[in-house]
Amino acid sequence: MVAKIKRQIGSLSLLAKLGLLLLTLLLLLAAILLLVFLLPRHHRRPLPPGSPPANGSDPDNIVAFDFSPYLILYKSGRVHRMDGTDRVPAGVDEGTGVKSKDVVIDRGTGLSARMYLPPPAKGGDKNKDLGALPVLVFFHGGAFVIESAFTAKYHDYLNKVTAKAGVVAVSVDSRLAPEHPVPTAYDDSWQALNWVARNGKSGPEPWLRDRGNMSRLFLAGDSAGGNIAHDMAMRAGKEGGLEGGVAITGILLLDPYFWGKNPVGAETTDPAVRRKYEATWAFICDNKYSIDDPLVNPLSMPAPELRKLACSRVAVTVSDLDIFKERAAAYAAALRDSGWAGEVEQYETAGENHVYFLDKPSSPKSAKELTFVAGYLSRE
Repeated sequence: MVAKIKRQIGSLSLLAKLGLLLLTLLLLLAAILLLVFLLPRHHRRPLPPGSPPANGSDPDNIVAFDFSPYLILYKSGRVHRMDGTDRVPAGVDEGTGVKSKDVVIDRGTGLSARMYLPPPAKGGDKNKDLGALPVLVFFHGGAFVIESAFTAKYHDYLNKVTAKAGVVAVSVDSRLAPEHPVPTAYDDSWQALNWVARNGKSGPEPWLRDRGNMSRLFLAGDSAGGNIAHDMAMRAGKEGGLEGGVAITGILLLDPYFWGKNPVGAETTDPAVRRKYEATWAFICDNKYSIDDPLVNPLSMPAPELRKLACSRVAVTVSDLDIFKERAAAYAAALRDSGWAGEVEQYETAGENHVYFLDKPSSPKSAKELTFVAGYLSRE
């Protein structure tokens, strides 16, 4: 049959063959179109829209200054603090029996403080220490940018100091940079110190008026707080003292934060490290003061200026592995050599880093330093 069809096709003329081919192609095309239009269609769903590309120009996400491990400032002004933002309530400390309460010093600025009162003296005589307790004004550390008077580490430390030294303590909560750059912390501290002086003389704050002995007024602080304590005594000397004629007995600088352009003693000479500390100070003060300003580098003051320090006793503690150790020791030596009439004490802890006593409060070395602190504050 197939052979017969082939013979018939072969006998057709060329024109007939072309016509047959064209007809075949048309039939094939018709079949394809029939399949396209008559068979069910399967529609693909459109893809969901993609996420918009990240906005790399958003100022809320662009780092303006990285002050790790303390905070990061973004170009929008947003500040992300990495530490020192917790808050614990005041009350009665179970371990020491110390009472604490919060007071507002300036409602306009929010300046406030946490006060501490030791338990009654042993023996049951609640009136024994009326008007007899030394007064301690404490300035917290945190590089001027983190921490407060209400964080757990400072609350615990002040409970221990208050109990062991038997003092009325006022822990000042000054405002922080960069929202409030230096000199805000100094101005807040000065205002708080004079508030203590006023209330210690005539009230109305009863813990100061009734329990504190303003003839035994001490200032203390760790790190940046030690820097502030020194500056308060200098300011008192330059401005004629505190309100009401109250005098500062002594200052206690715990691993104080001081720095300068040129190394002192065995201080690091690494240019990168020194540039970092210059940059952070510039950030703290919004470029208002140089790294050799007396606020941060008291060694830049001539001897006659140092002699204006308005107290009769100074104690400086240093930690062996602390980068600020050399300048703190040089400060104590400069004070002695300046002809200042007061007494200078030094206390050093081997094998420990900056303000270790806050990070490891239960260690034997911390307990030993606490004994030194308490003895300094309670000594007549």
